[in-house]
Amino acid sequence: MDAHSLTRRAFLAGLAAAGLTACDTPLPAAVPVHHQPGVLAPSPAAAGVAAYDVTARTRAELTSTLRAASSRGATVAVGASLFDDRFGLRAPRRLTAMPKFAGDVLQDQWCHGDLLLQALADTPAQVDTQLSDVPGLALRWRMNGHQLPEERNAFGFKEGAGNPATPQVWVADDEPAWCLGGTYQVVRLIRLATPTWDHKSTEDQERVFGRRKESGEELPAMLDSHVRRARPAEEKHKILRRGYPFVTEPGQIFMCYQRDPETGFAAAQRRLAGEELEKYLLPFGGGYFFTLPGVDGTKDDYLGRAMVESS
Repeated sequence: MDAHSLTRRAFLAGLAAAGLTACDTPLPAAVPVHHQPGVLAPSPAAAGVAAYDVTARTRAELTSTLRAASSRGATVAVGASLFDDRFGLRAPRRLTAMPKFAGDVLQDQWCHGDLLLQALADTPAQVDTQLSDVPGLALRWRMNGHQLPEERNAFGFKEGAGNPATPQVWVADDEPAWCLGGTYQVVRLIRLATPTWDHKSTEDQERVFGRRKESGEELPAMLDSHVRRARPAEEKHKILRRGYPFVTEPGQIFMCYQRDPETGFAAAQRRLAGEELEKYLLPFGGGYFFTLPGVDGTKDDYLGRAMVESS
């Protein structure tokens, strides 16, 4: 059920309580909800994620920064640290700083950020253009990735196998009104022990993952595999995953989207604690972010406008 149907149901319930019907009082027009295309877009050949500290000092300066960021073609998200006392913004209810999970070796200079830009493009040069300097932002960290043939991850398995056929990532109307059309994004920067992994036989690798390496078919008997432990009990808690191997070293940019990072990504991480794959992973950076709602296509709109103007 989407946010519009929930809002409509609540409105009709209010009419009934007042002794009115839809015939007596016209329903208000539904407010259009817009999404940024980079969330559900297919994975192109090149990618990059860059987190920034906002150096803008006033709400007017922040508006100018968001307008400039909106013009780059990148997907724009905000971190929990943006919602301090600088601008008086109302935060998404479930947005926090990314906690440390089992096996993490987090490095401060590679974590968090006020604002995140995610570039998806056909060439590295296009990624550079999308992530070029924006007034009012100071770069905190950046990582470039690329797509391997057949969309495989750095361990050689097909990326995104098991993603929900109908992703339920857009937040519901229990969030501040400006959040509708947005989603929670988790970014993880993970170094991989590929030399050790590559010495394992294909059969052992498949046992650890719980999938066939060539086809991506799930191995149903592998109850302690990565696939089985990561899977939530309820379909509504499935996350939408996207991954890109690092360009410069053995590693993986892991990104996922969900309505609630606690019942989505964090719950999956707790189920995965102690899994066999853990010994080949070194998560060292990333963060929790909220991907802003999309724009309405008019020249005056920009990403984050409702966030700024409703606070």
